Amino acid sequence: MKKIMILSLILCLFGATQAQTSKSSTGKSSSKSTYTGTGAEIEFDRSYVNFGTLKVKDVKVVTVTFTNIGKKPLILDDVISSCDCTEVEWSKAPVMPGKKGTIKLTYTAKDKGIISKRLTVLSNANTDRVILQMKGEVQ
Repeated sequence: MKKIMILSLILCLFGATQAQTSKSSTGKSSSKSTYTGTGAEIEFDRSYVNFGTLKVKDVKVVTVTFTNIGKKPLILDDVISSCDCTEVEWSKAPVMPGKKGTIKLTYTAKDKGIISKRLTVLSNANTDRVILQMKGEVQ
């Protein structure tokens, strides 16, 4: 019984090490994805949006760019903000392989404090749900 438990533990540890982020030959983590699938795939130019420092009632407009690194047209099904303080606009047209698309965020500062919100992007990509962080401060 002990041998089976030890063997299971070793297999779990081996699996966990294989799941770690792969590193390039320079030893640095790669910031760009290399997609080898057959469908659409989405890659953002950044993983968070920084609204900076705002005052109450300020309006900040930020555009987030993404690329379809897949092999089929990419369609954004929905883009959902975690608060009603952020309006979201995006093109409903398919983004062809290798082409870029944008999501326009309009943030209206309502209350003082730290901005820590999420933006959920739903699409037909193999990675069909991507969450971006929105950060900043309202003074």
